Amino acid sequence: MDFLNYFSFFSFLLFSLIILLRTIFLKKKGVRVRSKSGKTKRAKYILHPVFLFIMHLWMFEISKPLFHLSLIPKTLSTLLFESFTIQLIGAILILISIGFLIASLFSFYDSLRFGMNANNLGKLITSGVFSITRNPFFLSIEFLIIGNALIFPSPFLIGFALITIVSIHFFILKEEKFMKENYGAEYKEYSKKVKRYF
Repeated sequence: MDFLNYFSFFSFLLFSLIILLRTIFLKKKGVRVRSKSGKTKRAKYILHPVFLFIMHLWMFEISKPLFHLSLIPKTLSTLLFESFTIQLIGAILILISIGFLIASLFSFYDSLRFGMNANNLGKLITSGVFSITRNPFFLSIEFLIIGNALIFPSPFLIGFALITIVSIHFFILKEEKFMKENYGAEYKEYSKKVKRYF
């Protein structure tokens, strides 16, 4: 269905716009949203450029119905199956992802930080959507990526979704270590009450 094909791309734009507007709003209030953490040379010169390259390929793939342009081989971009029901489930997941994103950004208040820096800590947030899951922001990203893989079930988008889920999980484990070190008993007590995901 054409609507779902276009919905995928425009929902990604909306997702990105929500993050951008919230970041600009907090910056105007004087909040240092972007926290520079000590990145290794491997991360800076290999992992991040590779991630950005693959992310751009992903964006081209979800915008293919609009612009009819693909940068990956046909074998990786051809849909494995077509099912309106599966596409609809994907669209619902994307709507849930936007809901989680909005709830997490507003629950953060002024504590939103991108990156881990002990010199730029926000307040530990345990209320709102954070009383249901410790990682609503990451869940919103996962639901967005999975939803798009269901709307366009190609080997590339399914593979990208699987890699994203695994990568986010390992990033969450790294972040949890950082949180324990910097928020101590308060975070440990919170993590006993609220699950990592659900």
